[in-house]
Amino acid sequence: MSAHFTLAVDVGTSRTAAAIARIASDGRIETESFPLGRRSDTAPSVVFVADGEMLFGDSAERRGIWQPDRLLRDVKRRIGDGVPILVADERFSPEKLYASTVAWVVDTVVEREGSSPDAVAVTVPATWGPHRIALVRAALAREGWADVDVLTEPEAAVRHYEAGHPLSTGGTVGVYDLGGGTFDTAVVRKREDGDLDVLGTPRGLADFGGADIDDLVFHHVLASAEVDDDDLQGGESERLALSALRRDCTDAKEALSFDSEAVIPLLLGARRHTVRIVRSEFEAIVEEELARTVAVLSDALENAHTSASELDAILLTGGSSRIPRVAQKLSEAFERPLLVDTDPKATIARGAARVAAERQVAVEATDVETDAAADAEPPPFPVALAPRRRRFAAGPVIAVAAGALVLVAGIGLSVGLPAPAAPTGDGEPSPAISSTPAPVTADLAEERLRAATEAPTVSIPQQPLPVETPLLEPAPASDRIRNLQDPLAPEPTPTEVEQ
Repeated sequence: MSAHFTLAVDVGTSRTAAAIARIASDGRIETESFPLGRRSDTAPSVVFVADGEMLFGDSAERRGIWQPDRLLRDVKRRIGDGVPILVADERFSPEKLYASTVAWVVDTVVEREGSSPDAVAVTVPATWGPHRIALVRAALAREGWADVDVLTEPEAAVRHYEAGHPLSTGGTVGVYDLGGGTFDTAVVRKREDGDLDVLGTPRGLADFGGADIDDLVFHHVLASAEVDDDDLQGGESERLALSALRRDCTDAKEALSFDSEAVIPLLLGARRHTVRIVRSEFEAIVEEELARTVAVLSDALENAHTSASELDAILLTGGSSRIPRVAQKLSEAFERPLLVDTDPKATIARGAARVAAERQVAVEATDVETDAAADAEPPPFPVALAPRRRRFAAGPVIAVAAGALVLVAGIGLSVGLPAPAAPTGDGEPSPAISSTPAPVTADLAEERLRAATEAPTVSIPQQPLPVETPLLEPAPASDRIRNLQDPLAPEPTPTEVEQ
């Protein structure tokens, strides 16, 4: 299995989950949950603001028992309201705390895996609009994660489901996501190109989730033990007892998904009670709220112009979707197959990790094709700015030009200027040097030109020629002089040479 991996982070209202995806040797994408919590794979979505640092997950929750005024919950619900959160004389935007939680998860994974992920994905509710998504993206960029995939939670959930149960083109799934802090639902259909479309407008409940069920059980226990508000007022010992009671109520809710009853201890001040709660009693407590979720899913189907009979299945995600009464009510209302993962808390994170891996594979394949095309492309040749006929290579041209200059100079000295006379001892001109210009014959001119042509040439750096240019035979002297005066002049005709 490849050491490379992608990471997905699902920051829920009450719990945070993470998953990683790797490419197996046979090319399959394999996903697994990444443990973040002390007792489970997920961690509490809480932030503790200490002096100069922030703590997350279980560490934050433990510190919050002693300093509850520094513990922040339900941060995700606040994103987009524009009101900063004030704690310990500091102001934080909700999206800043969200992005810091994602950064904490990434750092935790890097520390344990020993390497950074190739890609990171985060999930957001389908009910979020562009404004809240833009706030999250900007906050993540400030944390150093600008290139992050953002997926809706229903899309990620369906992607995880489809890995084991491929949808046919046009296949439609209803997503029922009962998370820790909110309830979301959407209708998702598979397109011909394999992508997923969210039909209509997703629906949800911002004021109901697993944490609200915990509160219902908590108040039921207090009522059963006849604890009034005065008993809840007290010092540090009472605060610790209430925190422990709340955790026990959460454990009882989860236990009732598999057991028929649960016992909750109550140790508050001098009181020592145990409250027994059976599943039927628990279902009666949550019946009204669960009915609201069924109505919201019906509304989502109507908005998507889809009937329940068109659904291939209803996919249950979120930890609280494991409550048996949820499946019963959905079956009664829609009469469609129900699908629930063995670990519904991680369904969204694992689906998002899979999508991130698929996109990473596509990006790498594109890069390979681009590199191959670049390697196959021949190197560019120098481009001429204007058409020009090349007659000689650079070195011979300089040599011929120098010879012509010598020729012209020799003719000028011989024809237009008197030759200097070397004085003799008595002031008479030397008989060896004549004061009369010597005639320049054709043989003499040709000899001077040959001597200049054989002189060392001057090397001038130039662009290499695509094809080696052969040297031409020297032209007549008159032709060379003509082209020296105007290098771009056309070739002389035979008539011009004879003249």
